[in-house]
Amino acid sequence: MKSSNQFSDALHIMAHLVGQDGPRTSEQLAACLPTHPVVIRRLLAALQKGGLVRTARGHGGGSQLARDPATITLHDVYLAIGSPALLHTGARETGRGCPVQQVVNAALDESYQQAQALLEQRLHATTLATLGDAFAQHLAQHSKGVPHDL
Repeated sequence: MKSSNQFSDALHIMAHLVGQDGPRTSEQLAACLPTHPVVIRRLLAALQKGGLVRTARGHGGGSQLARDPATITLHDVYLAIGSPALLHTGARETGRGCPVQQVVNAALDESYQQAQALLEQRLHATTLATLGDAFAQHLAQHSKGVPHDL
């Protein structure tokens, strides 16, 4: 099963909107991932519904943050896009009648639940401002590299 990049893509979009002086189009944001603008528009719609971005249509339109980046946690983004699975268990769905498989599944489920809880706790503790600061430090350290266009 292919894992979803939805959460990573949504964080990428939100990080690109931090510190921008105006809206960014789905085409501009799609070029950064890279992906198709339709994928970006779907994520932006979920982020808008979650109250994290504002979007204006038409000439001069685009999306921008709806709140200060210091007030938006990574968990807020996670919830806005529907809380996709952060971890994918390796438990087998078949063989439910096998007692060994039941024990294995129970052990994996408990471990994954604990890991999920820890990940969500860390998402609560990190804001978009934190990502913006980390990006600024990255740019300062690599100022001789390829410039970032957004």
